[in-house]
Order: sequence, then C-alpha cells, then structure tokens
Amino acid sequence: MSDAAILADEDPREYHSSFNLALDSAAGTAFKWLILGHLFFIAGLCVLTLANVANAAVWLTPLLTLPLVWAGRGHKLAMKVAVLIVGLTFAHWAGAQLANQVNASTDPMRFGLIGGGVGAGLALLFVLGSGLGRRGIAPVIFAVFGTAMLAGLGALVVYLYITTGSTSETFPGNWVQLLKIYTPWQIGFAFVLAKVLRPDGAVIEEE
Repeated sequence: MSDAAILADEDPREYHSSFNLALDSAAGTAFKWLILGHLFFIAGLCVLTLANVANAAVWLTPLLTLPLVWAGRGHKLAMKVAVLIVGLTFAHWAGAQLANQVNASTDPMRFGLIGGGVGAGLALLFVLGSGLGRRGIAPVIFAVFGTAMLAGLGALVVYLYITTGSTSETFPGNWVQLLKIYTPWQIGFAFVLAKVLRPDGAVIEEE
C-alpha cells in the first residue's frame, strides 16, 4: 500500500464487512501477525513458568501484539504502541485483578467470564476509541459480540483448567495447564481484533 493511500485512509485490498465472519486480506494479514505473537507469548510463558515468575502472563502480554506493531511500524507507531501494547497489557492486568475477586476453585466459570470479558472489552474499547479500529457501527457491534464470545470462552477454558488439572505441580505440567487457558482465548481474541482493526491503522501490505 502506498504512503498516499495510507495518509488518505484508503486501502485497495479486499474488504469484508464486520458482519461477514470471513477474514478479508487485511484482517487475514493482521491475524497471522497476532498468531506469531501468540507463539512468542507461549514461548515466553514456558521460560517464566520454569523460572516461577509471578504474574508471568501479564508481563508477557506485549509479546502478543509486538509482531503486528512491528509490521505496521511505518504508520501511527506511537498510537499503536500506546494502544496495542500498553493498552492491551493494562486490559489484561485489569481483567486479572477483577477476576481475582472471585474464588477460581469454587466458581471457575465466573472467574473466567469476568477475566475474559473485561480483558477483551477494555482492549477493544481502546482500539475503537483510539481510531485504530474500522469505522462505522458494524465494527462496534462486532466488538460487542466478540467481547461476549471471549467472556464465554474465558469461562469455558478456566472451567477446563480447574476440572482437568494436572497431577504434576512442576514444569512442564504447570505450563501445559496454562496453555489450556491462553491458547484458545488468545486465538479467539486474535480473530476478533483482526476483524476490528483498521487496515491502514494496523498492518502494512505484504509484498
């Protein structure tokens, strides 16, 4: 995509409405970068779990969007760092803090519902409020739908985490247990975020 097209907020690539669940070319590119970020995240989680670092998942949140920000570093870099790295990390922390008000062992579904819903809702609110999201009412409606979906997914994965616990309390058992939560949720979040992000505000066109 040319600099002129970026500055004019135009994108000649294939476009699908947010109501169309298929990924258009721009969203597909963003989704691939986010999946790469997830791979960085789970690798970092492996290292920090082995080192018994507290709140490792929150500290590693920037890795999830780092490849996407790097790919689009030529346009609105400061805004992307503020929203997609700092903002999303804060959203993850806030979701975790609120979820921790619930006893996860006795009420795992509400724990996951709060954590997943608050984390996703705040993150998507930051994206849309900053102008990095696609314009119009459709992306807003899709973001609300995505937040509800991710809240439900959060409830499910935490329930599975609690009810299918590993008998091993050491690495790699603890790491594999954490993957039950973070891999499904982050892939779902990557899909929703890719659909909501504005093409010229998130990625550069692949050559």
